[in-house]
Amino acid sequence: MTNRKKILPEIGISLAMLATMLLFSVWHQLPIIFPAGERAAYVGVHYLYPLIGVGIWGAFAYFGQKKALSRTFLIALPCYVVVLFAHFNIKLWIPHINPYVYDELYWSIDQYLRPVVDLCMMIRRMMVSIIPYEANFYMIGYIAMFYCSFCYHAVRTPTVFSQLVIAALLLQVIGTLAYLVAPAVGPFIYEQGLNPMVTSGQTSMFDFYQRSVAEGPAWLQRNGGVAFTVGLAAMPSLHTAAACLFLGFAWQHGRILLPLYAFLTFFIMVTAVATRWHYLIDLPVGVLIAWASLALAKRLTRGAVEEQSVVVPAILQPEPA
Repeated sequence: MTNRKKILPEIGISLAMLATMLLFSVWHQLPIIFPAGERAAYVGVHYLYPLIGVGIWGAFAYFGQKKALSRTFLIALPCYVVVLFAHFNIKLWIPHINPYVYDELYWSIDQYLRPVVDLCMMIRRMMVSIIPYEANFYMIGYIAMFYCSFCYHAVRTPTVFSQLVIAALLLQVIGTLAYLVAPAVGPFIYEQGLNPMVTSGQTSMFDFYQRSVAEGPAWLQRNGGVAFTVGLAAMPSLHTAAACLFLGFAWQHGRILLPLYAFLTFFIMVTAVATRWHYLIDLPVGVLIAWASLALAKRLTRGAVEEQSVVVPAILQPEPA
């Protein structure tokens, strides 16, 4: 009896995400956008840096680490690129797929819980002497968690490294589809956040969003390449989701990372509200997506992890033919 080779979860998730993107494109007659290189420094540097970093690390792993580890990277990196490509396209398409926005509802929740919003702003102001606004530590902290998690777990806990990759892929897929359920632009349309640099970016992104809505897919096809990663989507907060995913994975498999990750997750959540990128309700939904992604990834890799964890005594190993 021959064993049928199963499609690796990473590949299956990536293909499903790509198929979903193509289905949306055909059904709603939306253009597939490719990033334009001349604006790369402006659009998406926060995602390109982690991908480049993991790619470089993977090259070192290919020559200096275990064979299985190099194969993992050669699968993980292309799959993540595919998922991000589909993610950013769908994010640009949100107002054309689901034109309804729920900003008014989410804003009313913020007003009901206004002391929490004000507390986040107060905490961020208290940190400004240590972490100035212009440092962009919100993105740097996220990138640091991305780098540290992939590198630490690839080297220190290789048997569960694919579980981390799968969880990260699932988070992007689930989060992207969640954008379409009850979309929102963001609370910055009602009030200015604390960081003037962020406010400037929000203004230009909102202008792009409004023109896309007003002029439709044809305008998006002409102009989307230079703004590949500037699609607006407040609900849910995927930066919160990613931070909680890395924190949760560290709790399970790398507790030496916990002090740093706990601070970074706290900072990301506080800053997401204080800069008015996100409503309060966006954060717990992000946490829920992180939990679901971790749980599903663990389920998908359960057999593989158990198999890699079993150490077979030499006396029981079959002799070579």
